[in-house]
Amino acid sequence: MSHNKNGLFKYLTYGTGFLGDAFFYQFMTNFLLVFLVGPAAMNSKDAGTVASTIVLADAFFSIFAGRIIDGLKSKYGRKRPVLLFTAFAMPLMFWLSFFAIRGGDTVKIIYYTCTGFAFYALFVTYYIAVTALGADISEGYDDSIKLNAYVSFVTNAASLCCLAMPLPVIRFIQKMGVSEPHAWFIFAGIMSFLTMSGILACWNNSRGKEILDGTSSGSQSFKEMFSDYRQLLKLKPYRRLIEAKSVLNFCFSIYSSCLVFYITFRIPGDSAAIASLAYTFNTILSFAVIPVLSAFALKFGKRYTTVVGCSIYAAIGFMLYFIGVTTIPTLLIYVAGHAIGVAGFWQLYTTNLYDVADLDEYRNGVRREGNIVGLQSFICTLFISVTLRVFTILLDSSGFNVNNPVQSESALAMLNITFILLPAITSLMGALIMYAYKITKDGNRLVREALERRKNGSEELSSEEIAKIEAMYK
Repeated sequence: MSHNKNGLFKYLTYGTGFLGDAFFYQFMTNFLLVFLVGPAAMNSKDAGTVASTIVLADAFFSIFAGRIIDGLKSKYGRKRPVLLFTAFAMPLMFWLSFFAIRGGDTVKIIYYTCTGFAFYALFVTYYIAVTALGADISEGYDDSIKLNAYVSFVTNAASLCCLAMPLPVIRFIQKMGVSEPHAWFIFAGIMSFLTMSGILACWNNSRGKEILDGTSSGSQSFKEMFSDYRQLLKLKPYRRLIEAKSVLNFCFSIYSSCLVFYITFRIPGDSAAIASLAYTFNTILSFAVIPVLSAFALKFGKRYTTVVGCSIYAAIGFMLYFIGVTTIPTLLIYVAGHAIGVAGFWQLYTTNLYDVADLDEYRNGVRREGNIVGLQSFICTLFISVTLRVFTILLDSSGFNVNNPVQSESALAMLNITFILLPAITSLMGALIMYAYKITKDGNRLVREALERRKNGSEELSSEEIAKIEAMYK
């Protein structure tokens, strides 16, 4: 990836805007229950109810946040003002979510449900704003690939820190004479400050980069919401991305949900140490493939890079399903396939949404990145909830019981299916869907040129060039 010094600064400062995604989302997912049943002194049933309830805010607010952002009318833009507001409000609600209040069970349920809902509402709004801003910051097809390579680097590094640092740092704070509840609150405050600083750096260094050409989607009344969403879903490339993300969310979610269970009952040895090894190996490999995937995408295009990454994962999965994953080496081979598949899709997925935003503006005359990001987030978040339910139904039907030290043959067979075979099948499905995705580097260049000519009142593209653009809608 070649770029000048100013380009590197742009990539890194935009990447810091995603610290909220890496720090907050990972921490809430992995440690909220630990906090609620520990320092907050809630019983496990109430804690589980709170955790499962507030996640619904993620899906609920996704469908509205994008429209609110696209409907803003400000001389400062539509996304950057939202980013500035959430840079302060979101860290505050995250911090309050880890304050151990005193009171009865009902008081705690109400408090943590309210702070959790507020956090997720702000988080979804922030995430859509910062993601949509990338469509303005990136300067074309190749630049979007480089931009999101640095986003992947920042988020992977931050996620690793978020998973590895909390408990050791909290223990260190306690050794200084601070109580456990206050140690959690102090650590959450540190994370809030770091995240706020990163988002503000992104906001400050994106001055003048947001498109302010009057092509916003105008009225954002909710009466028009379904009409607008139907219009977006008529864009076949957009539907392809949603379909691919949905099946790959199934693939990646069922893998993540089953990993610890599979290691515990199928891999001989210390399950905790083996799981730690698998997570560490996955993270290291994810870092290693970032520049490889970027270089491949710059040379062969984003579509083929995603297809190849998902196909590699599927091929490794099918092979190991029949060979068997019963040793640490075979487990690491499978984890490597998963890391390549995940990176191949997620590193490039957002940049494809930028291309869809250009196609939408070309066809419909409006820019609505917020709607584009929000609608697909809503649909795919619901699909994740379905995935988790399917996963638990399959395990229950096989007689699997996590409390049994030894599982039945049918339960072990179902672990093989859910951990290896189903991810392989859905990864292959994702590859096939992305193969049918028609947006290309040359096509995106023509769309951007056509939009620029339309803006300047210049002569339109040739009929041959327009035909190439129209082909991407099919």
